[in-house]
Amino acid sequence: MKSKFVINDHPTILIDGIPLDILLNEIYPDGFLLGLIPTITDWFSMEDERRLVEQVYDMNEEVKIIPVLMCPDDCDLSCTLIVVEVETSNELVNWKRMGRDMNNPRELIEKNMFLESGVEWLDKVPPMIFSKEDYRCIEKIYKYKELE
Repeated sequence: MKSKFVINDHPTILIDGIPLDILLNEIYPDGFLLGLIPTITDWFSMEDERRLVEQVYDMNEEVKIIPVLMCPDDCDLSCTLIVVEVETSNELVNWKRMGRDMNNPRELIEKNMFLESGVEWLDKVPPMIFSKEDYRCIEKIYKYKELE
């Protein structure tokens, strides 16, 4: 789909048929969240940030924090970045909570992970639970390659 600030079609995370940035904007209308795009790794402007996102996403941890939305202006970790705390079980993927990452990107790269301590949690966003089968659609965003 297209988004508010990106005229090209790009992968979009849909929650019950609603783009995630629109859903967040409805909950936090003054949060400047409308127009955020998925953290499409091919779009990252810095190679070390792209590698971090791919590595964290591929980690087999039971609970981890992953980035899901970013500002399309710079496509990096220093602007608006929305992360989720993800808990994975055999059958389900649970987005336990969602927040705005306020960490320094250099620190994230040095520690090779996203940190819970620097997240401003968006308490009005409810947990979201996906079947592993449905979640595979989100996995494709992290493996996105520009359509030829």
